[in-house]
Order: sequence, then C-alpha cells, then structure tokens
Amino acid sequence: MARILIIDDDESVRNSLTRCFAGRGHEILLAASLSAGMELAMTGVDIIYLDLGLPDGDGKKAIDDLSAIAPFPEIIVITGMGNNYGAQETMASGAWDYITKPASPHIVKASLQSALNYRKDRIANLKIKSAFDECGIIGDSPSMKRAKRLISRAAESEASVLILGETGVGKELVAQAIHANSCRRAGPFVVVDCSNLSESLVESLLYGHAKGAFTGAHTDHKGLVARANGGTLFLDEVGELPPSLQKSFLRVLQEHRFRAVGAAQEQTSDFRLVAATNRDLESMTHSGNFRSDLLFRLRTVEVALPPLRDRDSDVTLLADHFVARYCERYGQPPKRISPQLGKVLEGYTWPGNVRELGNVMEAAVIEAGDDPAIYPKHLPRNVRMSCLDTPDRGLAGDRGERTAPDAPPGQPPAGRDPSPEAAGVRAVPTYEEYKSLRDTAYFTQLMAACDHDIARASQTSGLSVPSIYRHLGLAGIPTRSKAKR
Repeated sequence: MARILIIDDDESVRNSLTRCFAGRGHEILLAASLSAGMELAMTGVDIIYLDLGLPDGDGKKAIDDLSAIAPFPEIIVITGMGNNYGAQETMASGAWDYITKPASPHIVKASLQSALNYRKDRIANLKIKSAFDECGIIGDSPSMKRAKRLISRAAESEASVLILGETGVGKELVAQAIHANSCRRAGPFVVVDCSNLSESLVESLLYGHAKGAFTGAHTDHKGLVARANGGTLFLDEVGELPPSLQKSFLRVLQEHRFRAVGAAQEQTSDFRLVAATNRDLESMTHSGNFRSDLLFRLRTVEVALPPLRDRDSDVTLLADHFVARYCERYGQPPKRISPQLGKVLEGYTWPGNVRELGNVMEAAVIEAGDDPAIYPKHLPRNVRMSCLDTPDRGLAGDRGERTAPDAPPGQPPAGRDPSPEAAGVRAVPTYEEYKSLRDTAYFTQLMAACDHDIARASQTSGLSVPSIYRHLGLAGIPTRSKAKR
C-alpha cells in the first residue's frame, strides 16, 4: 500500500483522482493548496500528484522542495495548462511524469503503477553503503540535495559523467567528489583545462610524445590520458575542446587507445571520464561547433548544478564556511556574520556564484581585521552598492530602511505609515519579489539584445537553453516565436 498525495485546487480533480485509485488499498491524502500539500508531504508520502497552477505558489518551483522530503516521493505533474506548459522544466527537475488534463483513468493509473514499480525495485535493491564523502560540497537547499543524490549515483557507476553549470558553481569540486566516492578513488585524478589548450601542443599534452618527435622533444613524454590510467580523467570546460581534436578524442573515449606524437605503437589507458562545461553543448552541436556523437558519449550521466541565486538557504551557510576558513588562514579570531550582512548577501544575485562568494568573504575578512563581526561596510563596493539598486533598500538597519534627510530625529519620513508593521511591509519587498524583479529585468534586457533568439541568449548569458526557457516562463517573457506573432 502506498501513500498518495494529491495537490490540486480543483475539487473535482481531487475527487476524480481519488475515485481512480479507489479499491487499490492506497492511502489518499488531499490538499487544495501548496502550503497544505507541503505539510502533508512532511508526514511521508510515496507519490505526489502536483498541479502547476496553485493559488499560493508555483508548482514548478515546488518540485525540488517536495522531492527532497524523505522518503523522496515521485512527483507526477498533472496540469490543465495547454501547450505542455512547464513540461521541459518539470521533467528536468526530476518529475516522474507529466500529464495534461483532462486525462483518462487509464493514463493516470498507468503512470501511478510505473512510479510504484520503480519505487518497489529501488527499495528492494537498496544496499548498505559507506557514508558519501562530499569533499567539501556545502548546501542543504532542495536543489543541492537533489544534485547530491545525482552525484552519489554517478559515483557508483563507471559511466561517463557530464557536469553542467554556470561559471563558479563548483563543477571541479563535484568531479573530485565523484572520483573520491568511486571504485577508482585510489587512482589518479587528472585535470585537463580545455580552455587553456593550445592547438599546436594539445595532442602532445593529451597523448604525450616520443623522443625526437619534434624540435625540443629530447625525451619521451607521458601525456595526461596515460597519466589517468586506473583513475579519472576530468575534462574541465570541455566545450572549449578544439574542433580538430574532437574526432580523435572520440576514438580515445570509445576504445581507450591512443598514439603518442611520433610514436610507432598505440597505447591503452583505463580511465573513467568526467567532463564539465558552462556552455550549451546541444546548441553548439546544432551550429556545428561541437560533435554530436562526442556529446552522446560524454553525457551518459548528466549532473546539473544550480546557480547560487537559486540556492536561497545556502548563501549564509556558505558565507559562514568561508569566513571560518579565511579567519584561520589569516590568523584572525573567529567572526560572526551580522544580520545586516546576511540580508545583503541573500539579496545579491551572485553572477560569479560560489567562487565569487568565496572571494567576497575573503575580502570582507581582511577588511574587518580584528572586528568580531562582519557588516556590509566590510564588503567590496560592488556588492554593497547592489542593495541600493532597489528603492527603499539600505545597509544601515536590520530592515534595510533609510531615513529621509529632512525627517525629524526619531520620526518616520514624511508620507510613510509610522507603524512598525507598515514600515516592515512597505520598506522592504519580500525576497522572492526582489529576486523576481532582478531576474525579470535581466532576462528582459537579454532577450531584447538577442532579438528573442534563445540560442543567442544562451551563448550570451552562459546559461543552458532549458535554463533560459525556465527563467523566461517564470518572468512571463515571450520567446522569439511568441514575440513576432
């Protein structure tokens, strides 16, 4: 018997699904809102039928939150929004199935049965595993919990892994975690930075060369592919791999055989490949800049890392970690993060992601000196000023309020409700409102600059095509086809 949760604001839909599952021995839980559904999900459920258009929240945004609640239920999206609204985003977020209303009982029952069969097999095949070494990966947000589960699964296999994510999200750290938790952990972890490969020397660097192969080759040289024998070969920024090398590397990846420059005999190397990129390789294959057959070999397992701006609860957690690290490095006493600083950090969009946050907190620790706490004044100027981009945001108080210059001491600025409740509500937007405004402004400008061309927008922003579509959908910004109608 399974516990099935139905989250839908339409009573007729809830009743229809309940009748559909009647007589099968399942326990049915009903919720008419997202908040009520979250509460019921916390009690432990196996399957969730989730509507996307809910009165108190966006169902697409809730998928990560719901799927991260133990015992990690399967999410089946059921929606009346036409044209497969949100299908790409919901399936990319890990939803089990996507059903469009009205759906026949046969389709609903088949989807439920397939999800239950999967859960049964998964539970039956559970093994006692050693603790997963996160290798310094920090984050408890729903999106990071989901990413960690994918990383753990990837580590258990020998398949090629492609790690996707914006610059600075920690792709190399994830590659190290995959290696450290794999059966190859005792072998070497060899990093190849494809963005720094010179086309004239790339074959020698990867495959090595024999003595006398070219001027200056005074001895035999072992390449990185050979050095990775028995371990993991990590291709960082694989989207920058020169086109002239993609064909030969595809053969190496398929056969694990290669020939050093100037050598007569081929060599073999038993390596496991992990690659990473911030580029949209799918779009690059369409434009002819990346081989599609190489992409298919790279992404047997795909791990997408969320940007820091989508990891709300992790920002302060990471900031604390960096503060502790740099206080120890520079011999300073431990410092705490002030409430004012926390608000600024959570309101900033972090275009450089975790790497930028680390650099910012290092600068703040140095600037704070012997101060026991870090305040916004200790941050680099660009981050401090970012919170002034939105009206009624400031750095002085816990609420981020600023007092008009002509306001009498101890009194609110003219025209404002003096009550604390009104001041808190009117002076500062909610974090979700603030983030939405910033995201909407960015993607409006991006699409205008790119003439609503999704591929160009992806190349310009460094975001993947699915990520572009997700942000456009949330902001209500039309794609090229809709804009030109």
